[in-house]
Amino acid sequence: MKLNYTFLYLIPLALFFLLDNMFMELAAPHNPDLQGTLINTLAKGLAGMSILYSAYKFQSMSSSMRLAFFMTGLYLFILALESYYKYSTFFVYPHVFLKTLVFFYGIFIYTFYKNNFHLKMHHLVYFILIGFWANVLIINPGALSISSFTEHERGVHSTSVYMLIIPFLYFLTQYFFKAKWYSLPMMFFVLLTIFFFQHRTVWVSTVIVLGIYYLLFRFKTNTPIGIGKILPIIGVIVAGGLASSAFLFSMHPEIITKILENFSDIENFNKQGTGSWRYNQWLSYLPFIKENFFLGMRFAGFELPIQFYRDDIDKPVFEDGYGHFFHSFYVDVLFYAGFIGLCLYLIQAFRVIWKTIKMSRLTENQIMLVSFILSGFVFGLSYILPPYFYALLGLAIVMLEEDQTEKTSYLVAFAARKKRELLALRQKLISF
Repeated sequence: MKLNYTFLYLIPLALFFLLDNMFMELAAPHNPDLQGTLINTLAKGLAGMSILYSAYKFQSMSSSMRLAFFMTGLYLFILALESYYKYSTFFVYPHVFLKTLVFFYGIFIYTFYKNNFHLKMHHLVYFILIGFWANVLIINPGALSISSFTEHERGVHSTSVYMLIIPFLYFLTQYFFKAKWYSLPMMFFVLLTIFFFQHRTVWVSTVIVLGIYYLLFRFKTNTPIGIGKILPIIGVIVAGGLASSAFLFSMHPEIITKILENFSDIENFNKQGTGSWRYNQWLSYLPFIKENFFLGMRFAGFELPIQFYRDDIDKPVFEDGYGHFFHSFYVDVLFYAGFIGLCLYLIQAFRVIWKTIKMSRLTENQIMLVSFILSGFVFGLSYILPPYFYALLGLAIVMLEEDQTEKTSYLVAFAARKKRELLALRQKLISF
């Protein structure tokens, strides 16, 4: 029997997923200090590996990715010189350097899969699902109860639930493109999981993903979305809604109250719920961002005392001396690295957008990844983008540059032309 070793090509990508709290809790259960040490050690190691490998494969990059590599490397070099000039050491605060080093994660994944394009998406999907449910069942089993839902004890981190959008899109794609029998129930199972863990930003991101996915599916593929494929989805939603109303909601009316409360928090994000907490944090640091908009505060930002105070005890929310922990990618980057730092990210993100617009047709994997990456612009409003997001960004770029659709179209056209030539030859032979 011949073994398929393509799953080994998941390893470089999986390393960046391991930085998520979901996997670190499995590695060091109920030991936050060890989890933090493991994350910092792995993050630094991956950053160093990303720079070295990307430099080694520099010639294989496209011109835009070479620009991304050069600009990010130049920024870090200048930052190291500033550190040496002010503190007599090249890397005084690793926390500040990591704000930019993460951009190399995407470049590394891009260069690796540019030269080893053998990754299978289903390997990634099941890696995520197994890791997620292992965490829930082993580390956070209490999070599955009705009381945890109504009391908003989510247990699982937002970035871990955000990760589930990839399996959701995968099964949705399998249903529309390949009509796999198990894809529809799996899609709803993943969607229900996203809903149950109540990260409202992930809810909004999922809605945005669906909108982007539909537009790409509609205008970038030749696969129609007929009524035959829509009716089963509507049927499952209606049946699920009736069953929930008849049994679950009637027995636990507090669930309806909690759901309505969540939607109210989304609608009034700046006045109630965790949204108001984030909003007040943004306002606390806005003056510093305005004063240092282009270059950011860098090391001075790390040394700045905590500006975000709790009203109930009139004390800082975080401890001084450990840096500032923001609940927004945009605030985080603008505070530490300024608009220049944000541009380093946008070089890669806009590469995805430009290639998507330019290409006439997209494959199912390209549509999945582009939809997910574009949702990051929304998710980043409320959370710092996780390390695996940058890895998927690099994967999206290399998949778009491989341009599988155009290659496939060329092969199909070539085969059709040869078939016509053979038929014409056959007709001549018959006539003869």
